[in-house]
Amino acid sequence: MLHKFKKILHTAHPQHETLAFAMLGIGLILICNDYYFFWPPFAAKALNDDLVGGVFVVMGILLFVWARSTSSQVYANRRLLVVTAGLLASEATAELCHGFVSGQPHMIMAGFVELVVLRFVFIIISNSRKHNN
Repeated sequence: MLHKFKKILHTAHPQHETLAFAMLGIGLILICNDYYFFWPPFAAKALNDDLVGGVFVVMGILLFVWARSTSSQVYANRRLLVVTAGLLASEATAELCHGFVSGQPHMIMAGFVELVVLRFVFIIISNSRKHNN
């Protein structure tokens, strides 16, 4: 059983798989918690919309599919990583703003962790092929 599980998760792009799982996790947390964001008050409803979490889930699925694909097209990888970086930067900014406004350390920590994941994305981008050869 463990051998089958390892085979499913073993690809030529383990960093993309890891990032995909992070995006799925963030998305599911945002979908399951309808009152996560509370500041700024005028944007709280939009930030708490399940669509925001759904975008993270979709990006996670797309990253995982790309990692599992045999074609591994460079243009798709580049676009996926740029969109992922934008989502993570936005999420980290929202988390840190919420943390500083509310004084809740768990939100500051979540923002910091998302900045670390964003740095991971930049490392993947810098190590990725630039052209199909």
